[in-house]
Amino acid sequence: MRAIRLNTARQLKKFVGMADAIYKDLPLYVPYMRHDLYSTLKKLVLEQKTYAAIAVEEGGAYIARLLVTVAHSKQLQIDRCGFFSHFECINDAEAAKCLFRETAAYLKEQGAVYLEGTYYEYDRDNRRGILVEGFDSEPMILTSYNPRYYGELLEACGFTKDFDTVSYKLDYAKFDFERISRLRSRILERYGLYVSHADFSKLDREIDDVHRIISAATTEIIFEDAPSKEELVRIVHGWKSFLWEDLILIVRRKEDNAPVGMMMSIPNYYTVFRKMKGKLNPVALIHMFREKKRIRSTRAILQYVIPEYQNKGVNFVLYHEFYRACKNRGIEKMEAGTIMENNVASRRNVESASGQLEKIYRIYGKKL
Repeated sequence: MRAIRLNTARQLKKFVGMADAIYKDLPLYVPYMRHDLYSTLKKLVLEQKTYAAIAVEEGGAYIARLLVTVAHSKQLQIDRCGFFSHFECINDAEAAKCLFRETAAYLKEQGAVYLEGTYYEYDRDNRRGILVEGFDSEPMILTSYNPRYYGELLEACGFTKDFDTVSYKLDYAKFDFERISRLRSRILERYGLYVSHADFSKLDREIDDVHRIISAATTEIIFEDAPSKEELVRIVHGWKSFLWEDLILIVRRKEDNAPVGMMMSIPNYYTVFRKMKGKLNPVALIHMFREKKRIRSTRAILQYVIPEYQNKGVNFVLYHEFYRACKNRGIEKMEAGTIMENNVASRRNVESASGQLEKIYRIYGKKL
């Protein structure tokens, strides 16, 4: 058993494929699209050299792996903090310890003093944490799924909980449409507001409005800074073909069309990707075109209201429109999250809209 730092395309392809054996008996697992993950790793590890890929090899096979980078931690106020992602490991504490010894050695060379994870490269706001509760519920788009023993492995390596993020199951049956409908009308009339869904023919305007809302509503309890306008443009244009206009809602003032609140939900394409098994061949493409018409689940990933309109019921307006759009599309399962465990205001908003705590994801950390 030995830990190695990967520096060839062949090694990265092996890195991509090693998860298959770990998840072969877990039917809810959704494989990464192999080509996309390999292209990302090649860019980050071999070309830009901003990330390191590390694996533990035994008998010619990889039995543990991770991707790691160094960046500023806003929450921990650490200038050079290690962040790891794509952690996979067999159920063997020695393999995990071997992996993290080499990771610690690499990070110390980079001047890092702390290691935290798991995260997703580029966007530490999604796929955030090791799943520790909710294993029997299907994973939703851009969330983590892992074997139950991963938390135990990390604890065996000296990691402890830094914080949790949570997701909620939303339920039509527990949402009082009649009462909320009356409340919605009063709120819109009282504050001179209206709500509409996104218009992709005016995408740049919609992105600008969403950015204004998020920037104004972001507080210190939010883990990351608000994304830049450029980041939003990249994300939305990259995801445009996967998004549904009626599941992106914006509340505006009637007098000047100024945006005051928004909610965005993504169709759960994981049901499609699971059928594709991480491949892009003719059979997989047939699955993609057939299954995307059968998507019956969605994940609400963003909901923000600017401070001036918080605690005035705008969130009820957004959830009312969201539920109505989901019903019209025949959506059967809805999830909201992930939310920082100490973001009490956001959690209360979801709970007041019928949210029931369903999944917990844990960020682990340790000093080096």
